[in-house]
Amino acid sequence: MTDSEQVEIQIETAKSMIAMRDALNKLYKNRQFKVVIEQGYFKDEAARLVMAKSNSALSEENQKFIDNMITGVGALANYFEMIARRGAEMEQVLEDSETAQQEMLVEELN
Repeated sequence: MTDSEQVEIQIETAKSMIAMRDALNKLYKNRQFKVVIEQGYFKDEAARLVMAKSNSALSEENQKFIDNMITGVGALANYFEMIARRGAEMEQVLEDSETAQQEMLVEELN
């Protein structure tokens, strides 16, 4: 693979991650997303699960099931945070890669 091909792949990867971050930002602004995910899942469901976990009458199997559901809430939140963080990081990667691509084009012309 040539340097030019590697830079092109970096550019496409960066653009893809930035697009995903932008899509997530649109979701965060959506009223239904706020109701279902932010309020309903991250707050209400998380609180319900924590309260259910405190029930000493639950079987070990049900306790494990609740633990897994609590982990799922955290995993989705972490996934969203990763998308936002990687999208921000890719802004710089995109800029650097496009600069490198321009420099390669200049070198080819000379």
